[in-house]
Amino acid sequence: MNQVVDQLWELQNVLSQLAEKERLMSVKPESFAEIDDEFQKGELLSATMSGKIDQLSVEKRAIERELQDNQELLKKYQGQLMQVKNQQQYAAAWKEIDVARKLVKEREDSLLASMGEIEEVKAKIEEDKAPHEALKSRHAESYQAWQASLGELRGEVEKLRAQAAVMEERIAPGPLAQFKRILVQRQGLAMARVVNQSCGVCRVRIRPQADQQIKRGETVICESCRRILYLERLAS
Repeated sequence: MNQVVDQLWELQNVLSQLAEKERLMSVKPESFAEIDDEFQKGELLSATMSGKIDQLSVEKRAIERELQDNQELLKKYQGQLMQVKNQQQYAAAWKEIDVARKLVKEREDSLLASMGEIEEVKAKIEEDKAPHEALKSRHAESYQAWQASLGELRGEVEKLRAQAAVMEERIAPGPLAQFKRILVQRQGLAMARVVNQSCGVCRVRIRPQADQQIKRGETVICESCRRILYLERLAS
């Protein structure tokens, strides 16, 4: 009899039970799932609106800089108008002033539009604030109620964790390290029961030599799925 393989099999069973209990703990009840979905959508909308404010604020500052540059350029052209010496220079100066005025007007309109859009978004945020806070409160209450209902299940999880820890202490470091490595590589299932001389997980037939090794109590790894093979022995 291979005592180590038997110990690993028992540990695998406990860890499988633990994984299932932990999965159940993570499954949201329908009553909470509905309000959680609504709450998460509200959080996403809130984050999106805040991001929109930030984006619009950046655009607004860029427009303000452009407006300031255009206003300074307009003042420059207006100042140059007093220095012209002939009709041709006068006409050219007025042409530059007209272009600058149009640019100033365009930036002023853009600035007003930007400020208006920011105010609209802020108004929407303020409008949604009270309902979202109420939803947040209901979400917290529902979550606490769910967590309270997990008391018994949480106790079972802690018991299984403690049981697994004790079992690990009784297993030799080498086999335990190999088991844990396979456990990670094979999504929480490091052991495979031998069923009709085949791997109970991947269904691949076990070679006669490997079958004899298992019966002799040797540790054998499945050639296909790379799990540790376990042959259940009949009670004598």
